[in-house]
Amino acid sequence: MAGYKKWIFVLIMIVFVVGGCTLHEELLPLHNEVLMYKLPYDLTYLRTFEALETFDDWEIEETEKGKGLIRVRNLAYGSFGDADKRIITFYIKRYNRDMTTVQLAPESQRVLGGGMLLERIGEFLTEALAKRA
Repeated sequence: MAGYKKWIFVLIMIVFVVGGCTLHEELLPLHNEVLMYKLPYDLTYLRTFEALETFDDWEIEETEKGKGLIRVRNLAYGSFGDADKRIITFYIKRYNRDMTTVQLAPESQRVLGGGMLLERIGEFLTEALAKRA
């Protein structure tokens, strides 16, 4: 009888762990917004880079201008269990001849802080657009 209780306990724990991981994903806000501006690709990439440099707790880890990629790491994140949640990847793409877009990579859309970084990028790009007008 004691063996059954142990297996029931293990099964209940597995359900809680799996359920907790699923719930964790749903609690974090989804940031699948696409910022679109009538700016050249080079300027959009540069202003996105500059916007990300203004955060003390985020460090630019990787850039590949040809691929339109900028990856940043959260230096203040304290949980080692969720180390993958410390990295956010941005994609800058040409939409057409006159337009460019900035968005989070799908795996980064639920990372804590992604919305704040996108807002700052939007501010820098709006300012760049105003200066061009």
